[in-house]
Amino acid sequence: MQELPPTIAIAGAWGYIGRKFLDAALGLGIKSFVYDPGEAPADLPLTSVTRLSDETAFYRLQTALFHLALHPQHRTNGFYRLLERSNQEPILILNEKPIARPEHPAQCRQILQAVEQSRALVLYDFPELFDPVTHRILQFLSGFEKVEITHIYLYRGKDREAAANPRNYKPMVHIQYQESVHCLAFILYLLGTLEKGFQPVLSRGISVTAAAQPYCPPNPEAYPYVVDGKCDFALSLGRTTIEGHTDFKQNALLKKQRIIKGLADQRPFTIEADYLEGHKYLTIDGRPQPCDPGASSYQNVLSTLWHWYTHVDRDRLLHGLYPHPEFAWLTFQLSSALWRSSWDQKQITFSSLEELVQFEAGFAAAQKEFCHY
Repeated sequence: MQELPPTIAIAGAWGYIGRKFLDAALGLGIKSFVYDPGEAPADLPLTSVTRLSDETAFYRLQTALFHLALHPQHRTNGFYRLLERSNQEPILILNEKPIARPEHPAQCRQILQAVEQSRALVLYDFPELFDPVTHRILQFLSGFEKVEITHIYLYRGKDREAAANPRNYKPMVHIQYQESVHCLAFILYLLGTLEKGFQPVLSRGISVTAAAQPYCPPNPEAYPYVVDGKCDFALSLGRTTIEGHTDFKQNALLKKQRIIKGLADQRPFTIEADYLEGHKYLTIDGRPQPCDPGASSYQNVLSTLWHWYTHVDRDRLLHGLYPHPEFAWLTFQLSSALWRSSWDQKQITFSSLEELVQFEAGFAAAQKEFCHY
C-alpha cells in the first residue's frame, strides 16, 4: 500500500509548481489546504480544497506537510515562521529550489544554521531524486562490488520563450539556478550514493567550463536584469566527466534525458533514462526496464518523501544522502560556478570541497554587473 501524508498545506498553490503538487495531492486523495493571494485557477473547483485567505492562519495549520512552492524572495517569511513554530513541535517542510536568491548567496549559510537550531525537517524538491527511476538505477549499480562512473550526459529543456504559453510569463532566475541545478542535483545524488557521501565526490578536484545565452521572455518588463536562458557545460568531478545542456530557448527539445556510462566490476555498462512525464523510460545496456511512462513526478515526490519521513530518523535525513539544506547549498554553489564560468568565459577549478563552499565571495563580487551580457 502506498505511503502518503494525510494532509498537505501548499503556499503558492496557483503557481506552476504549486499547482502541480496540488493536482498530485488531490489525485492521491490527500486533504489539501492552500494559501495564495492571487486569483484562483478557473479550472479548479474550490470545493476540492480548503483555501485560507489569512497567511498567519495558514502557517498555524495542523498538517502533515508544508510545501513552500515559492521563489526564495517570497519564501522567507513563511519559512522562518515555520522554523520558529518548530521550537514547540516538529514540522515537515518541502521547499522549492534554489535554496536562496542568486543575488544573496550568504542566505544559504543562514538557512543551514536556522534549520539546525530548529526541530523542523526540511527537504528540497528535486523531483528526480524522489523518482523510482533513480532508485532502480541505484539498485542496479548496488549489485556490483566496484562501480566507476566515467561519463554522464544530461539534457533538460523546454521552450520557455513561446508567447502563447501562459507558463512562460512566470518570472525565472538564471537557468543555472532554475534548471541546471536539477542536473547538478542528479549528479551529486548519484555519485554521492555510490561514494557513500557527498563530500568524497567533491573532494577530488572540480573543474567547470560553461557557456550561456540570454533568455528572451515574452514579458521582458517583468525582469530587472537579463537572465540566462541556455547553458552548456562541461564538468569534471574526480575521474567522472559530465556533459550538460539546459535549454529554455525557442524551439528547445522537450525532454529530461540522462545517459550514464561506466564500469561495473570491470565490465562496461550504459544506462539511459528520460524523466519527462508521458515519455519516461529506462534502459540498461539497451534493454528496457520496468517504467511507467506517464507516472506523476509530483506524486512520486509526495510518496517517497512520506516514506523517508516515516522510516528514517531526522538526523539522518538532515545529514545523510538526502536532499537536505546542505545538499541544496552544494547544488547552489555548483550553479554559481556554472554562472560565473559563463560570465567569465573561462574554466573554473576547485581543488577541494572547502574551496567550493567558499566560492560565495567570488560570485558576490560580480553583482555590480549582474544584469548585462
